[in-house]
Amino acid sequence: MSLTDTQVRALRPESRDRYVGDGNNLYLRIRPSGHKSWVVRRRFGSRTVVTTLGRYPQLSLRGARDKLAALDPKAALQTLTLGDFLRLWFAEDVRGRYRRPHHVQGYLDRLEAAEAVLWATKLRDLEHVLVFQALKRYARSRGPIAANRLTSILKTALRYAVHAGYLSTSPIAALTTGIVGGPDRARDRVLTDDEIRALWNADGPHQALVRFLLITGQRIGETQLATWGNLSGDRWTIPAEHTKNARPHWVPLPDAAQAVLATLPRARQKVFGRTSSTTVQAWMKRWCERENIAPAFTPHDLRRTFTTRLNELGIAPHVVERMLNHQLQGVMAVYNRAEYAVERHEAARRWASALREITEREPDVQGSLRSISADTPTRQTSPTAPSSSVLESTPGRDDGQRSHSDFRPHERAAATGNHEASTARR
Repeated sequence: MSLTDTQVRALRPESRDRYVGDGNNLYLRIRPSGHKSWVVRRRFGSRTVVTTLGRYPQLSLRGARDKLAALDPKAALQTLTLGDFLRLWFAEDVRGRYRRPHHVQGYLDRLEAAEAVLWATKLRDLEHVLVFQALKRYARSRGPIAANRLTSILKTALRYAVHAGYLSTSPIAALTTGIVGGPDRARDRVLTDDEIRALWNADGPHQALVRFLLITGQRIGETQLATWGNLSGDRWTIPAEHTKNARPHWVPLPDAAQAVLATLPRARQKVFGRTSSTTVQAWMKRWCERENIAPAFTPHDLRRTFTTRLNELGIAPHVVERMLNHQLQGVMAVYNRAEYAVERHEAARRWASALREITEREPDVQGSLRSISADTPTRQTSPTAPSSSVLESTPGRDDGQRSHSDFRPHERAAATGNHEASTARR
């Protein structure tokens, strides 16, 4: 079994030199005085040759392994641990190729903290059952969805190990997320009027961010990357490197959104500071527990609520899809490149007006915060006739856009069907 940093720190001297092996001739030598050094011990016939690599802690465990690898690359493969390989994979493949490498980094950090034994297991000794048991423990502590994500990461990493020659076969090639965390179930949580009102008025460090998410309906990760340079008047531009689909996107900012921004300090580069999305999600979960709201909702549920409410206001599906930066489906995806700028601004204004009416109205007499799903009708505020500029484009316009009624039946069906599916899925 390979050594861990904790074990190395805990080792104590004895009355004579003590050698503790890490594998493949790498040893930690502990003098009676307490001094520790990394050495390589090899036998040549009846003679043992000791090569000193460096003193500990100046030379760390990982550093000693790296030095051994430089001296004997083949031997290094014999002592390479799962943890060492995952860090190597991250540096060689993930950091330069993944759009959000910090997500993978977070999972690796949590795996190292939760599963020290697995992390220190030699890559060549890795077995299916060891990984499976660790992932099941992860599912119990972190939840099934997180365990499924980690399963996918490990399977990808070990496929890389095979392609790069570190392994001949992946020990978890047959492992599926279905037996680790179970099938992922699409969420359908939509906030009620009372829940929206309560959340809007909730005190806390994330009030401005939560309000902005409710108003704009954008993803929390993309919102937290916003800088003041991305904002100009009544538009917020999200660069391609920040969006999920790697396509640039702009978001209309009604007066309500600009009022939220006006409360924030401009001294910092990022509009909403450097708080992580997981921190906000944990805060929201605790807030729901205090308010006796069950099931609890997440920041992404605000986006689903935004989508559902726009549809209830009568906003045309293809306009909503543009506001969400979703890819249109079917023929519309190929031919329809319209931006619908006027319609998007009008839709944002109408939703902000409806949101203001919700947040300023007195709560129900019972004061209950019932939960609903996306296919449950939400209690409407006083209905307002949808604006024609949002429902359909103006005939005869010269910007190349067609009105919703101008689309052929199969195009309207594609737009509408795509949006109804994405409401429940996204």
